[in-house]
Amino acid sequence: MDLLDQLADVAVPPVPAQRTFAAGVRRKLNPRLLIVHVVEFAIGATGWAVVHFAAALLAAVHYTVTGSWPKVTGRGATRGDAR
Repeated sequence: MDLLDQLADVAVPPVPAQRTFAAGVRRKLNPRLLIVHVVEFAIGATGWAVVHFAAALLAAVHYTVTGSWPKVTGRGATRGDAR
């Protein structure tokens, strides 16, 4: 017997009621979406924090070695605190 003939004889269960189906999707999908969002935020925020902390740390090392703060360039120069 051919596989398609076997599949033709298999009974297909009826579609669940709309309310039951939507509740099942929400119950299964929402926790997964929450976990994905939290992980993406944690990874993104951690990377951003590491970059900015490293910049501040390097500026402090530069001040320790040279005795003057690094020159401000780019966006920081427009704030009015650049010398």
